[in-house]
Amino acid sequence: MAIVWITLVRGGMAIALGLALALHGDRAPAALANFMGVYWVLNGVVTLQWSLMAQRRRRPLLLAAGAIGVVTGLVVLLADVGTTFLLSILGVVIALTGIVHLLGGFELADVSGRDWRPGVPLGILEIGLGATLILTSGQGGSVSTWLASGWALLGGVVLVFDALRIRGNLSRAGPGPL
Repeated sequence: MAIVWITLVRGGMAIALGLALALHGDRAPAALANFMGVYWVLNGVVTLQWSLMAQRRRRPLLLAAGAIGVVTGLVVLLADVGTTFLLSILGVVIALTGIVHLLGGFELADVSGRDWRPGVPLGILEIGLGATLILTSGQGGSVSTWLASGWALLGGVVLVFDALRIRGNLSRAGPGPL
């Protein structure tokens, strides 16, 4: 059941980030930077925890993703960054997340019961979104902020639904090792 809680927490954090970007993205860059820094640190720690439970072949990708999240969050929290830099960093992190999705690092189909593997189209979308954020981050930030908000909200909702689906599948399967 730990995978359910980890997935649910990651989804909740992504939804909170998406809402913060949508509601306060252009009005409070310093607060947004702090929120995103905390989000990345917490998401990195959760991903590192998840890597400890992952299959051996996925473990290095998840360890790398978790470490990148923690380091990125600490840089954003400790350095005085502007919104343009913050959105560029977000673009890089989203693109890296897309690469991890393409490589199957975040794949939950085996425990979520999905018949399809969303990692490939999601990875391509994230790489494109990351590149768009990097290229548009200096142009007022409004389009970039909305793109980042949409990505976080959509990703968070998918994670929450995955957590609920995993919980249902585990309940039907009965007690046993994950």
